[in-house]
Formats: sequence, C-alpha cells, structure tokens
Amino acid sequence: MTETSRADVGLEEKLGQYITTDAIFADENGKSISLRDITDKPTIIAPVYLGCMHECPMLLSGLAQVLGKIELIRPGKDFQVITLSFNDKDTPAIARDKKVNYLKAIGSPFPEDAWKFLTGDAVNIKKFTDSIGFKFQRDSDHDFSHPLTLVVIGRDGKIIRYIEGTSFLPFEVTMALTEAEQGRVGFSPRKVLNYCFSYDPLKKTYVFNILKLTASFMVVFIASFFVYLMITGRKKHSDG
Repeated sequence: MTETSRADVGLEEKLGQYITTDAIFADENGKSISLRDITDKPTIIAPVYLGCMHECPMLLSGLAQVLGKIELIRPGKDFQVITLSFNDKDTPAIARDKKVNYLKAIGSPFPEDAWKFLTGDAVNIKKFTDSIGFKFQRDSDHDFSHPLTLVVIGRDGKIIRYIEGTSFLPFEVTMALTEAEQGRVGFSPRKVLNYCFSYDPLKKTYVFNILKLTASFMVVFIASFFVYLMITGRKKHSDG
C-alpha cells in the first residue's frame, strides 16, 4: 500500500450534516430498502465488513454487549441499530447468519426488526460512506483497512455523534441516542484524540504521535519561557 493510499484511510467527521438517504440496500432477508425509509428514529449505524476476522467482530460484539445494558430507552420504539457492510461482495445470506449470532450476544430480548443488517453494491456503499466521511481501502479480496466507529444519527438523518473503538459505555450510547432524538449534535473527542493518535492501516491500530506531542510541548515551553523573560525583564526595569 502506498503512502498516498494510506492517507485515504480514515474518518472525516461530518457532525451536523446529513447521511445520504437515497442509497438502496438489501436487508438480511434480501428485501430492497432505502435508508430514507428506515431511518425514522434515532439510529446507531455500524459500518463494517462481514467477512472481517479482526476488528469488526470486536466492534459488533462490543455493540451487542452495550445494547443488552441500555435500560432507559427501548429498542424498536426509541431507537434502532443498522449494521451496514461496505464490502460489495457481502450478501444477505451472510448478513442473516451474522445477525443471528449478534442478537444472541446481546444476552437479553431484543426485537429482531430493531437491528438490521444491510448489504449493497459499490455505488450505494460509496454514497453512504462518503456522506459520513468514512474512508476505507480494500487490501485484498477478503481484507480492508478502515476506521472503527459507530455513527449515531437523528430521525432526519442528521449526524449527531461518532463513537469510536470496540467497547462502549451504556451512558455514552444512551446520551448519544437522546441527543439524536433532540436533533442536538453532541461533542466528539475525536479532534483531540486524533491529534494524539493516528491510524496505521498497515498495522490496523492507532499509533501514539510522540513526535508531534513532543514538538508541541517544546513550542509551548519556549513560548512560556519567552513570556517569563519578558515579564521578569519588565519587572526588573520598573524596580530599577
């Protein structure tokens, strides 16, 4: 993978903007549906690829675990979940098998209709991923480099919050869904974290930006020392 293509993998947050609603996908039963028709309530969207053997199962397992712990809002009535594959080779049959496993992983009753697994062709996938700023790279027939995030949207498709990682807190998810119900864009710590960490798609991990932080510290230190010299110099001059 070239440095140019590596730079194309990442997440460009589009908080307050809207996902595309005219993209057409197939649900786990093969039924053709548009995002416009199903995003009628606050929605958690998990962009993954279903053949993944690494991070995607961890993200979906983390999502299933937190769904079983949410108590203040009700799935199917107050919110819903969509797993959307960005691999155009994934099929409804694969999605159906995955859905069964992750519904069981929740560990408590969860309405089947409240967690949809969608697959689609390359054109519609691109419409969706572009609209949420999700940039991925196909590495081989069975592997991708990609960010790890959930995207929470309001009932009108407004992007409310990104929740990155593979494990999630019930309070964090509940708050994001509450904000989505209100149409209020939530705070995302990504800009701060992105300054400290960068995603390495070759190693499929986040790397601590030690050089960037060291340089920033040196700039702040030098600037502070310069201000100190100016203040002490003025004080000595006034005392003299």
